Amino acid sequence: MALSILPTADDSRTNATFDELMWALARPGLVRILPLAGFETLAESLIDRECSFHAGSDSVLAKRLAETGARPVSLDKADYVFTTLGSERDVAAVSTLRIGTLAYPDEAATLFAPARIGSGQALRLSGPGIKDILTIEIGGVDPSFWPMREKAIRYPLGWDLYLVDGDRLIGIPRSTKIEVL
Repeated sequence: MALSILPTADDSRTNATFDELMWALARPGLVRILPLAGFETLAESLIDRECSFHAGSDSVLAKRLAETGARPVSLDKADYVFTTLGSERDVAAVSTLRIGTLAYPDEAATLFAPARIGSGQALRLSGPGIKDILTIEIGGVDPSFWPMREKAIRYPLGWDLYLVDGDRLIGIPRSTKIEVL
């Protein structure tokens, strides 16, 4: 008798979400559509008991992430950070994110933040995965974030950024250069 293991609906959703996360970094600035909206969908595709996280003041998300076995930690020690970037205070806090080391750049944090995709500050992106340049508009992110990011990232050191707007997602890896327009 042959054993056939078929993916469950949850498996298919988390796999599809993971694919969108990877494509978002491979093609920075292009909008990807998630199977379901929200940070929880992203988290269930990435986080397990070997990870640490920081969920800011979102106690519902923190509880859900802790159920995976992942460890809640302070923002500056987290593998995955879920927070807002709407104020200078938020931006100052994320300036402490881990950027990795030259020996282990993969030990950097990954930042997830809500944003309004398609309205707000115009940004010009260039770098790997972008043909020539790409201009996008992002709202809901304090203007002080972009210069802070530029100072924090010294490729290959730095963190990857995902901007989330409902079920829409944009990835901006540390290798992407951003010019504020």
